[in-house]
Amino acid sequence: MELTDRVVRIEYVPDAGLLAADVTGRIHLLDGDLQVVRSSPAPTGTVAAGHAPVYTVTASGPWVVGRDKRGTLLRWRLDTLDLVDVLDADHTADHTELMDGEEPSPVMSRGITVHRGKVYVNNGYRQMAVLDLETFAVERVEPSFAGHVPLEWFCQDHPDVDAASDKAGRVFLGDLERLDFPTVVRADGGNIHRILYDPLHHRFWATQDDGTDENDNIANGVLTLDAQGAITHQVLLARDDVEFLAFSPDHRTVYVGGFDGVLHLLDNTSPEPRIADTVTGFSHQLTDFTVGDDGTLYTLTQDGDIRRFSADGREVLARAPFRRQCVWDIRQSADDPAELYAATDDGVAVLSLATDPVGEPRLAVRDHLVHGMGFTRRVVPLPGGWAGVTRDRWVFRATRTGEILWRHRVAALAHTVSGSPDHSRLLACHNDGVDELDAATGEVIARIDIGRASAWAGCYLPGGERIVASSTGLVAAFAADRQEVLWELDTTEYPKRMWAEDADTLIVSGENGFKRISVSERKVTHRWTELLDNTVENGVVLPDRVYAVSYGAQLGVYERESTEILALVEDLPDFAKAVAAVPFEDGHVLLVGGRGGWIRVFRTGGEGVKAPLTRVRDLLLPRQRTTP
Repeated sequence: MELTDRVVRIEYVPDAGLLAADVTGRIHLLDGDLQVVRSSPAPTGTVAAGHAPVYTVTASGPWVVGRDKRGTLLRWRLDTLDLVDVLDADHTADHTELMDGEEPSPVMSRGITVHRGKVYVNNGYRQMAVLDLETFAVERVEPSFAGHVPLEWFCQDHPDVDAASDKAGRVFLGDLERLDFPTVVRADGGNIHRILYDPLHHRFWATQDDGTDENDNIANGVLTLDAQGAITHQVLLARDDVEFLAFSPDHRTVYVGGFDGVLHLLDNTSPEPRIADTVTGFSHQLTDFTVGDDGTLYTLTQDGDIRRFSADGREVLARAPFRRQCVWDIRQSADDPAELYAATDDGVAVLSLATDPVGEPRLAVRDHLVHGMGFTRRVVPLPGGWAGVTRDRWVFRATRTGEILWRHRVAALAHTVSGSPDHSRLLACHNDGVDELDAATGEVIARIDIGRASAWAGCYLPGGERIVASSTGLVAAFAADRQEVLWELDTTEYPKRMWAEDADTLIVSGENGFKRISVSERKVTHRWTELLDNTVENGVVLPDRVYAVSYGAQLGVYERESTEILALVEDLPDFAKAVAAVPFEDGHVLLVGGRGGWIRVFRTGGEGVKAPLTRVRDLLLPRQRTTP
């Protein structure tokens, strides 16, 4: 049986198999060959009633317990995966501590534990809920020791000290039963996804997302702490989020991985940790990991691919049956305004936009061109076709029929590619800087070194100036024909995408919202971010409205000048990545695409229309086949 929806969390359960939770709120049990043994029933009812993605899940005894993204608490039977308890977020909260009308805050945190028969987890309002495992009765609800910050992990393996971590880079040491954690250590600037106890050296290990001090958003990894909270060692091994760490059964090996897509094997036989080996070649970012009783490894990547490896990570023993797909980018053709190009997990889809007989927009797949160079992160329309960049570090140019004209491999993990206004040059941003290419031949014209930080976004101004935004949030303008830095603006907020709206306006998505930067004033003049949870991936700016999508699987609609929020869509099928606005009749068609291969078609309406957007239809792109 095939997994039909993307898995977002995995956990190995001794004597049972691999537990997998998916984006629809279902859970599955897989055997050692990663075949589906059983699945929980398909959810029914409304999204708010416990049928949102389950990122927070653990197994204990005969039960599986979890919390969905919206704060609903759930309990399944492990032997059948029947859902037997659903506790709505409003009925697991201390309302005396809430504001009038306050609603649950959606969050993708992972913090849940079962300790001495009690379940400890944040409720939908980020308070601490303690439930009895056997009855699933709520025994107490108290303010969280992390304040309003979601908890990310718990560890009760130390003989005397309990530990926890949160999404604000803090480690807490104390007593879980009393919810008393007097020792608080600032160990990172972002999420600490896991904290584990190491019995070989009597210390804790913790992951980092951002890094600290001079390494903030430049280099990060894992660190060790003693029971008093003193940091004893640090291993810098990543340039992006570290999502997990895990021990081999004998604790002599520590496995670490994350968004860089590299699995690191650390030697833990001595107090000084060191990298012993690395495993690469994953299709996407590593997002979760667990170790079986026999020492074999289970990996989950962001695209939903689950694999089982030998203990050294060298041999793939099994792969779960799942056909992945994602829409990363949607751009209008340079030759035909009714033709669009969609960057996908396996190539580029050519789409057509037409009007159906009743006057509504209809989006169709005209062709799907698979290139075999890894998933396509961005697509740039060019006369006669397009250019693209893949996670496997390829920048390439293709004709409208998919013929590859040239390809160039950059030195490190690639993030984006953008085109000059005259279509003659391409700017490819990657972890080791920027390659500027001749769009006709793929020849390297120039290389831009931005130091230790990664180049995460780039674009051209109408005059040809090259703009580069680094992982630290530094936006720098380089002259069109030389290495001279014309100006810099330190936003301190990491970017995801950037483009020039005109000669004086940059639009940047990323940390802390969707932003407009004035080139002449060298400052952020507008920020559209209200009610968006997590990083803003992408958006579009129209004359009167702004549409932005976040890693909270949300679509926010804003008034352009006032930045006031007009609408919030929270029932998207999965993470949204691509957004495009195409003129249609007296308004625009808004296309929103994302993980799962879906493209949702909205009408924005014209002048005087009150509704900020109206959903019309969904288009699902063909999924990539499962390969060995």
